[in-house]
Amino acid sequence: MSTKQQCTVAVIGAGSSGLSMLKTLRDDGFKVTLYERRGQVGGLWAYSENPMVTTALKSTVANISKYTCGMTDFPMPDKYPHHLTQADFQEYMESYAKHFDLLKHIVFNASLERVSRNETDTMWKVEVVVDGKRQSLEYDKVAFCHGYQTKAKMPECMDQDKFEGLLIHAQAYRNPEAFKGKKVVVVGVGSTAGDVINELVPVASQVYASHRRGALIVQKWRNGTPTDLLVTRRRRQMAMFLQRNFPTAARTLTDLGCRYMMWQTWGRLDPSWRMTPFPSITLSIPSTGANIIPSLKDGTLTSLYGLRRFVGPRSIEFDDGTVLEDVDAVICATGYTANFEVAPFVEKSRPPNYDGPLIARLWMNLFPPRYADSVCLLCYSGFGKNNGFSFSDVVSMAVSNVWRGVHPIPPKEEMENQIDAHHNWVASKWRLDNQIDVSMVKQWEFQGFLHEAAGTGMENLDWGWKGWKFWWNDRKMYNLMNNGVETSHAYRFFETGKRKTYPGAREAIIQANKAVKMFPIKGIK
Repeated sequence: MSTKQQCTVAVIGAGSSGLSMLKTLRDDGFKVTLYERRGQVGGLWAYSENPMVTTALKSTVANISKYTCGMTDFPMPDKYPHHLTQADFQEYMESYAKHFDLLKHIVFNASLERVSRNETDTMWKVEVVVDGKRQSLEYDKVAFCHGYQTKAKMPECMDQDKFEGLLIHAQAYRNPEAFKGKKVVVVGVGSTAGDVINELVPVASQVYASHRRGALIVQKWRNGTPTDLLVTRRRRQMAMFLQRNFPTAARTLTDLGCRYMMWQTWGRLDPSWRMTPFPSITLSIPSTGANIIPSLKDGTLTSLYGLRRFVGPRSIEFDDGTVLEDVDAVICATGYTANFEVAPFVEKSRPPNYDGPLIARLWMNLFPPRYADSVCLLCYSGFGKNNGFSFSDVVSMAVSNVWRGVHPIPPKEEMENQIDAHHNWVASKWRLDNQIDVSMVKQWEFQGFLHEAAGTGMENLDWGWKGWKFWWNDRKMYNLMNNGVETSHAYRFFETGKRKTYPGAREAIIQANKAVKMFPIKGIK
């Protein structure tokens, strides 16, 4: 048995990242065990009634189309609708796990409590509770893939002890039945708020959206075509070039384009709704709550200022001094944060000229410098990826290649210097908008490292010599992969020697581009 086969790895979480990590590491010779606190695979797409678990609602529909998501070597079945439902996604991941025989490596109903070094500092001690029984196990390496939407961010409101109504985070919301005929305030206008509001409007007596800032709201469709299909690899590369070399101009042009798109999509918005101005898309992830503005327009949703304090058993005061009486429930759709309580070894720091929250010291937002050869954390940031599922395999292939020594990484001191530089960059963005998520990344740097480490061969699509050679030898695929559907199968198309190719990649890419020829569809805006 080789050293690689003897090397043990614990993977935490059975969402798309965890399943991909399990499959990739197993195929590359590691002995892998995955721990999942739910009773099934699927991550947040695996619906759960447990209010402490983040889950998509049964009514949730994906923001991106099936044409741009899915694993690199497991094509999305034609039977699914243009945008998958929660049940569709869960079924897809269950099919993936069964197809690649992953279930036998998974321990379900296993809640992670803590990961730390053992007494001899030679292995990782993984403390889990499996079916109510506490276990302490040792592994050579650990991959945290339990998601960045794990720990709910609950705002602290003044005098909330005075409130006798229901006060919950959206993490605990499951269905609208308990809110029939009720007066409900939803805090936030992001994507989660949109899902909750969409369910509440038909049944609640009154629904309010309390927010302090506007929001760029992106629809799933644009002029009869899924919005994500408008983004091609070539356009993404051009955008990253501008962001890297002309950041101020890139931000200005992008924001102008977003304002125009917002106007073209929704028309003139009532100023009292305060949906504009919205944060720059270069600093904040946009909302996909496409039902919010129509509900404001037809009066089924009312916009309120930020929640200031609770003033009585059923009374709330907002930032503009308005007091709302007879409130039955407040649902806070105020986001999530990475749960580093299970990884106390992760160091944090605060760069100069910056008064925001402490920032995790992770090289490429993945590796703690001291333990880069044995730990990665895919539970920190939602930034920098293309389309969710489609990037899970790229990350897992990169991690496997780093741990196998196939791709070199800098020494610890150099990593620390690069982290300092990255934190200074984050601080510069924070000074532009002190509400940013500090887990943000430079997309060109983050994706550049991952593609190189994973060995995807995407440099064959660039403007360099390799790109021209591929264009000359296979112009059809060059054009489809650069200007067509941005499908994950491209990441297993080129033979690079650093990871396995997918024999069906060429056909899958061609079929994806044939499938989207039906767009635009008349009657869909």
